[in-house]
Amino acid sequence: MSTAGRRGPSQERGVLLDRIVTVARASFAEHGWAGTTLRAVAREAGVDSRLVSYYFRDKTALLQACLQPPPGYLERIAVVAASPLPQRGSALVQTLLDAWNDPATAAVLRSIILTAAHEPVALDRLGLIFRESMIGVVARELDDDERLLRAGLVASQLVGLAMTRYLWRLQPIADLPDDAVVRLIGPAVAAFLVGPLPRPEPASGSTDDGPAA
Repeated sequence: MSTAGRRGPSQERGVLLDRIVTVARASFAEHGWAGTTLRAVAREAGVDSRLVSYYFRDKTALLQACLQPPPGYLERIAVVAASPLPQRGSALVQTLLDAWNDPATAAVLRSIILTAAHEPVALDRLGLIFRESMIGVVARELDDDERLLRAGLVASQLVGLAMTRYLWRLQPIADLPDDAVVRLIGPAVAAFLVGPLPRPEPASGSTDDGPAA
Protein backbone atom coordinates (compact mmCIF):
# COMPACT_ATOMS: atom_id res chain seq x y z
CA MET A 1 0.00 0.00 0.00
CA SER A 2 1.31 3.46 -0.88
CA THR A 3 2.60 5.64 1.97
CA ALA A 4 2.33 8.88 -0.02
CA GLY A 5 0.63 11.66 1.91
CA ARG A 6 1.20 10.13 5.33
CA ARG A 7 2.34 12.65 7.91
CA GLY A 8 4.40 10.40 10.14
CA PRO A 9 7.76 8.93 9.14
CA SER A 10 8.07 5.39 7.87
CA GLN A 11 11.77 5.38 8.76
CA GLU A 12 13.59 6.06 12.00
CA ARG A 13 13.20 9.73 12.93
CA GLY A 14 16.91 10.50 13.20
CA VAL A 15 17.66 9.16 9.71
CA LEU A 16 14.99 11.35 8.13
CA LEU A 17 16.04 14.42 10.07
CA ASP A 18 19.67 13.96 9.05
CA ARG A 19 18.67 13.58 5.40
CA ILE A 20 16.50 16.71 5.45
CA VAL A 21 19.13 18.82 7.22
CA THR A 22 21.91 17.59 4.92
CA VAL A 23 19.92 18.61 1.84
CA ALA A 24 18.91 21.93 3.40
CA ARG A 25 22.51 22.77 4.32
CA ALA A 26 23.61 22.31 0.74
CA SER A 27 20.69 24.38 -0.54
CA PHE A 28 21.24 27.29 1.85
CA ALA A 29 24.96 27.29 1.02
CA GLU A 30 24.40 27.27 -2.74
CA HIS A 31 21.11 29.12 -3.22
CA GLY A 32 20.80 31.26 -0.10
CA TRP A 33 17.66 32.00 1.87
CA ALA A 34 15.53 33.16 -1.06
CA GLY A 35 16.46 30.20 -3.24
CA THR A 36 15.69 27.56 -0.61
CA THR A 37 12.14 26.35 -0.01
CA LEU A 38 10.75 23.64 2.23
CA ARG A 39 9.12 22.05 -0.81
CA ALA A 40 12.38 21.92 -2.76
CA VAL A 41 14.25 20.51 0.24
CA ALA A 42 11.60 17.82 0.65
CA ARG A 43 11.77 16.92 -3.03
CA GLU A 44 15.58 16.63 -2.97
CA ALA A 45 15.47 14.62 0.26
CA GLY A 46 12.84 12.28 -1.17
CA VAL A 47 10.23 12.94 1.51
CA ASP A 48 6.74 14.41 1.63
CA SER A 49 6.84 18.21 1.99
CA ARG A 50 4.46 17.91 4.93
CA LEU A 51 7.10 15.88 6.76
CA VAL A 52 9.55 18.78 6.59
CA SER A 53 6.90 21.09 8.04
CA TYR A 54 6.16 18.45 10.66
CA TYR A 55 9.74 18.53 11.94
CA PHE A 56 10.47 22.21 11.25
CA ARG A 57 7.73 24.76 11.77
CA ASP A 58 9.14 27.10 9.11
CA LYS A 59 12.21 27.89 7.04
CA THR A 60 13.82 29.83 9.90
CA ALA A 61 13.70 26.77 12.14
CA LEU A 62 15.22 24.67 9.35
CA LEU A 63 18.04 27.19 8.89
CA GLN A 64 18.76 27.16 12.62
CA ALA A 65 19.05 23.37 12.53
CA CYS A 66 21.48 23.64 9.62
CA LEU A 67 23.73 25.99 11.59
CA GLN A 68 24.36 23.63 14.49
CA PRO A 69 28.07 22.75 14.91
CA PRO A 70 29.10 19.25 13.82
CA PRO A 71 28.67 16.60 16.53
CA GLY A 72 31.58 16.64 18.94
CA TYR A 73 33.17 19.82 17.53
CA LEU A 74 32.60 22.04 20.57
CA GLU A 75 33.52 19.15 22.86
CA ARG A 76 36.89 18.88 21.11
CA ILE A 77 37.42 22.61 21.58
CA ALA A 78 36.67 22.17 25.29
CA VAL A 79 39.42 19.55 25.51
CA VAL A 80 41.83 22.02 23.91
CA ALA A 81 40.82 24.59 26.52
CA ALA A 82 42.28 22.32 29.20
CA SER A 83 45.68 22.11 27.50
CA PRO A 84 48.62 24.20 28.78
CA LEU A 85 48.24 27.78 27.57
CA PRO A 86 51.58 27.93 25.65
CA GLN A 87 50.57 24.85 23.60
CA ARG A 88 46.97 25.93 23.10
CA GLY A 89 47.53 27.78 19.82
CA SER A 90 48.99 24.75 18.08
CA ALA A 91 46.33 22.51 19.62
CA LEU A 92 43.57 24.74 18.24
CA VAL A 93 45.06 24.68 14.74
CA GLN A 94 45.42 20.89 14.90
CA THR A 95 41.81 20.55 16.03
CA LEU A 96 40.64 22.65 13.08
CA LEU A 97 42.69 20.56 10.63
CA ASP A 98 41.35 17.32 12.11
CA ALA A 99 37.79 18.59 11.71
CA TRP A 100 38.26 19.56 8.06
CA ASN A 101 40.04 16.29 7.31
CA ASP A 102 36.87 14.43 8.29
CA PRO A 103 34.53 14.55 5.25
CA ALA A 104 31.27 14.59 7.23
CA THR A 105 32.44 17.33 9.58
CA ALA A 106 33.98 19.33 6.73
CA ALA A 107 30.68 19.28 4.83
CA VAL A 108 28.88 20.83 7.79
CA LEU A 109 31.56 23.47 8.40
CA ARG A 110 31.73 24.37 4.71
CA SER A 111 27.99 24.85 4.44
CA ILE A 112 27.86 27.00 7.58
CA ILE A 113 30.63 29.31 6.35
CA LEU A 114 29.17 29.59 2.83
CA THR A 115 25.69 30.28 4.20
CA ALA A 116 27.05 32.91 6.59
CA ALA A 117 28.60 34.71 3.62
CA HIS A 118 25.17 35.90 2.45
CA GLU A 119 22.72 35.29 5.30
CA PRO A 120 22.76 37.65 8.33
CA VAL A 121 21.08 35.06 10.56
CA ALA A 122 23.74 32.51 9.66
CA LEU A 123 26.51 35.06 10.19
CA ASP A 124 25.19 35.88 13.66
CA ARG A 125 25.00 32.19 14.50
CA LEU A 126 28.52 31.54 13.25
CA GLY A 127 29.80 34.42 15.35
CA LEU A 128 28.03 33.05 18.41
CA ILE A 129 29.50 29.58 17.87
CA PHE A 130 33.02 30.94 17.61
CA ARG A 131 32.63 33.31 20.55
CA GLU A 132 31.31 30.52 22.76
CA SER A 133 33.96 28.04 21.70
CA MET A 134 36.90 30.45 21.72
CA ILE A 135 36.25 32.22 25.04
CA GLY A 136 37.01 29.02 26.89
CA VAL A 137 40.50 28.73 25.44
CA VAL A 138 41.80 32.12 26.57
CA ALA A 139 43.31 32.70 30.00
CA ARG A 140 40.52 32.80 32.53
CA GLU A 141 42.30 35.33 34.74
CA LEU A 142 41.93 38.03 32.08
CA ASP A 143 39.17 40.62 32.35
CA ASP A 144 36.08 40.12 30.22
CA ASP A 145 36.92 42.76 27.60
CA GLU A 146 40.36 41.32 26.91
CA ARG A 147 39.06 37.76 26.83
CA LEU A 148 36.46 38.71 24.25
CA LEU A 149 39.04 40.53 22.14
CA ARG A 150 41.49 37.64 22.27
CA ALA A 151 38.73 35.14 21.49
CA GLY A 152 37.73 37.21 18.47
CA LEU A 153 41.30 37.43 17.25
CA VAL A 154 41.75 33.66 17.57
CA ALA A 155 38.46 33.06 15.73
CA SER A 156 39.51 35.41 12.92
CA GLN A 157 42.75 33.48 12.46
CA LEU A 158 41.03 30.09 12.38
CA VAL A 159 38.20 31.16 10.08
CA GLY A 160 40.73 32.74 7.74
CA LEU A 161 42.75 29.54 7.71
CA ALA A 162 39.66 27.46 6.96
CA MET A 163 38.59 29.72 4.11
CA THR A 164 42.00 30.02 2.43
CA ARG A 165 42.92 26.35 2.81
CA TYR A 166 39.62 24.55 2.29
CA LEU A 167 37.17 26.89 0.53
CA TRP A 168 39.30 29.09 -1.71
CA ARG A 169 42.10 26.51 -2.02
CA LEU A 170 44.73 29.25 -2.20
CA GLN A 171 48.27 28.07 -2.83
CA PRO A 172 50.58 27.27 -1.22
CA ILE A 173 48.52 27.10 2.01
CA ALA A 174 46.03 24.64 0.48
CA ASP A 175 48.65 21.96 -0.12
CA LEU A 176 50.88 22.45 2.88
CA PRO A 177 51.20 19.33 5.05
CA ASP A 178 49.20 19.51 8.27
CA ASP A 179 52.31 19.56 10.44
CA ALA A 180 53.65 22.55 8.52
CA VAL A 181 50.38 24.43 8.98
CA VAL A 182 50.47 23.77 12.73
CA ARG A 183 54.11 24.83 12.91
CA LEU A 184 53.49 28.07 10.98
CA ILE A 185 50.03 29.13 12.20
CA GLY A 186 50.12 27.78 15.75
CA PRO A 187 52.49 30.49 17.03
CA ALA A 188 50.30 33.23 15.52
CA VAL A 189 47.27 31.88 17.37
CA ALA A 190 49.32 31.51 20.53
CA ALA A 191 50.36 35.16 20.27
CA PHE A 192 46.69 36.17 20.36
CA LEU A 193 46.21 33.98 23.43
CA VAL A 194 49.18 34.99 25.56
CA GLY A 195 51.11 37.79 23.82
CA PRO A 196 50.80 41.48 24.65
CA LEU A 197 48.12 43.25 22.63
CA PRO A 198 49.02 46.66 21.19
CA ARG A 199 46.94 49.49 22.58
CA PRO A 200 45.44 52.14 20.31
CA GLU A 201 47.32 55.39 20.18
CA PRO A 202 45.41 58.52 21.27
CA ALA A 203 44.16 60.61 18.38
CA SER A 204 46.76 63.11 17.30
CA GLY A 205 46.03 66.75 18.04
CA SER A 206 43.25 65.98 20.52
CA THR A 207 42.99 68.37 23.44
CA ASP A 208 40.70 68.94 26.33
CA ASP A 209 40.54 72.68 25.72
CA GLY A 210 37.24 72.57 23.93
CA PRO A 211 36.47 74.10 20.55
CA ALA A 212 38.46 77.07 19.38
CA ALA A 213 36.82 80.45 19.77
